[in-house]
Amino acid sequence: MFRRLLVPVDGSEQALKGLKYAIHWAKNIKGSITLLHVIDIKLLEGPLLRDVSSILGVTPWTNYQNQIRIVLEERGKRILHLCENECQQNDIPCEKILKIGIITRTILEQSELCDIIIIGKSGEHSRWSEGFLGGTTQAVTRRSKRPVLITNQDEFRCGPFLLAYDGSPSAREALRVSVELAKIWNTTCHVVYVATKPEEEIANEATSYLKTNEVLYSIHIVNENSPTVGILNTAREIPAELIVMGAFGKNRVHEWLLGSNTNSVIHTSTCPILLTRLS
Repeated sequence: MFRRLLVPVDGSEQALKGLKYAIHWAKNIKGSITLLHVIDIKLLEGPLLRDVSSILGVTPWTNYQNQIRIVLEERGKRILHLCENECQQNDIPCEKILKIGIITRTILEQSELCDIIIIGKSGEHSRWSEGFLGGTTQAVTRRSKRPVLITNQDEFRCGPFLLAYDGSPSAREALRVSVELAKIWNTTCHVVYVATKPEEEIANEATSYLKTNEVLYSIHIVNENSPTVGILNTAREIPAELIVMGAFGKNRVHEWLLGSNTNSVIHTSTCPILLTRLS
């Protein structure tokens, strides 16, 4: 599990951090990396190209479109070549994939034959993106059938990690993933359950599952109004090298109005976040 890593790269500093983190991860478990660069088809088709063409006084969909495609393909090849060199210098097997398409959809399609997606916390166009994560990262996280790891660190550190658990279906998937991680790393899984009135049966189901699977664990029941505060405070106290949690457990209307615990934790956490959701 988690031996085949998909790493989208766009030439940004954060994408490079994601790659370096993935390389450390792959070294630890003798894994391999699939490097993916996606040329946004929106840059080749649609209103943007027509607008640029009219400004330059050329006819769209002819020579200019081909020239833009060639430039973007050459840039993508250079990015993939640099990332491939980084993998080779660290003796990590890798393959390169260059695609033209809708970025989110292409990442999700390529992830189907991988175990996990590792992404830098923000990408090349994050300043123009919506929300805490940026459009692409958020869309991938919401729709991915595979776990998605978001990191602002370039070095993977094996050590105790924190599972944020609330009994939801996505949290139960995170619990299952946490057992695998604890076994791979031979480390302790710390479980935090945050609520103003904690329900023992929710914490107990996590305890029972971890005990049955014979992994090291510790349970933290926190009485706190804000799940985000409770999760992050517990992560600092451990201290955790990773936070594992279910992705976007609340409904979309609530997220748009108030934000979500998922967004808040990712936005403020100083350590990487591994998000899971049910297919």
